[in-house]
Amino acid sequence: MSSIRSIIRHAASAALLAAAAIAGPAQAVSIDVGSYTKSGLGAEFATSYDTFTITGDKVSIAMPQTPVAISLGTFWFEVGPNCYSCTLTPSYDAILDVKVHGETQQLHIPYAWHSAGPNDFLTFSQAAPLMFDFGNQGMLVIMLDAIATLVSPGGKVYGDLYATASLAPASLAPASVTPVPEPASYALMLAGFGVVAFVARRRRG
Repeated sequence: MSSIRSIIRHAASAALLAAAAIAGPAQAVSIDVGSYTKSGLGAEFATSYDTFTITGDKVSIAMPQTPVAISLGTFWFEVGPNCYSCTLTPSYDAILDVKVHGETQQLHIPYAWHSAGPNDFLTFSQAAPLMFDFGNQGMLVIMLDAIATLVSPGGKVYGDLYATASLAPASLAPASVTPVPEPASYALMLAGFGVVAFVARRRRG
């Protein structure tokens, strides 16, 4: 009985080694993130304050078989002299170039500024995920984590730009779209059929 178990163990080990050899080492994925800066946020006169800056990182990870947390960079929000009478509530779009596997896409991070008494605020909306096609391996999906509201009465506040990288099935890749003819095209096509039918009837007559 023990010899049978030993044979089964050896067979299982050989199968695992063969599968690992076929699969090969996990593919390394390089993620290169650009930077962004915007000054004069909410200003009603020429000023270098307030300023929001993102400094992107370059990271390398193994192709994730399960979701993995990554850092795309750091950011800081600098508040200048307080403006108790500022009433503007402008919105902005922080655009970062993200390069993966030779393809560059843009990550859009919507945010808004407002001031209340001694404090200035930046509030953020959720950014749409980026999807990079790796063929049969699937789609590499990069989803930015939610960014908490930044508050400062003056000086700088700092934070990290975190995201989650995961692998989605290749079937999620955007499918090619077949253009739908417009009504005018249908009308011309029907008119053409009518002409063909009319000529065929005359020939028979």
